[in-house]
Amino acid sequence: MATPLALASPAPTDLLRQRQAELDALFSLLAPPSPAQAKGYWHGTLMAVHGLDWLPRALAGSLYRLLSTPLNPWRGKSFDSTSGANRWLLVHGAAFGCFTMHTTNSPVDGQPVLLLDYNVAGNPGLLRNIRGEARQLGNGQLLARMNWQGSAGLQRVLYFTLTRVD
Repeated sequence: MATPLALASPAPTDLLRQRQAELDALFSLLAPPSPAQAKGYWHGTLMAVHGLDWLPRALAGSLYRLLSTPLNPWRGKSFDSTSGANRWLLVHGAAFGCFTMHTTNSPVDGQPVLLLDYNVAGNPGLLRNIRGEARQLGNGQLLARMNWQGSAGLQRVLYFTLTRVD
């Protein structure tokens, strides 16, 4: 296993070849942003999708770069002081998949995290099991992970970065 990237403010593309376990290690070193620091619009980059760790790193990096093109309609997230939404087609585009947010201890590692809870009345049932976590990666950057709350407990689905756009 490679060591986590020790960069002051890594570009999202620097993380594309990392495995979930490596991103877990990096994530555990980070502090959460406050809801006020998260407020605004953020461009998202997906990576480390569960079940794809078997791919060679170069191929995985290429796949995640492909997911940053218009092929993938998810563009990122927006946050206000207590809630937020996924943004589709454009970073300032349509909102779908809303969440509440607050700072708490992560159910995964017990450390402080900005929790994104999709168990919101307006969401379809499938989305209500999503529990996101975000921590400050660098200036204007967040590292986040999407977890799925199922009957077997909390399972990590993927990681993503968010880069401030406003």
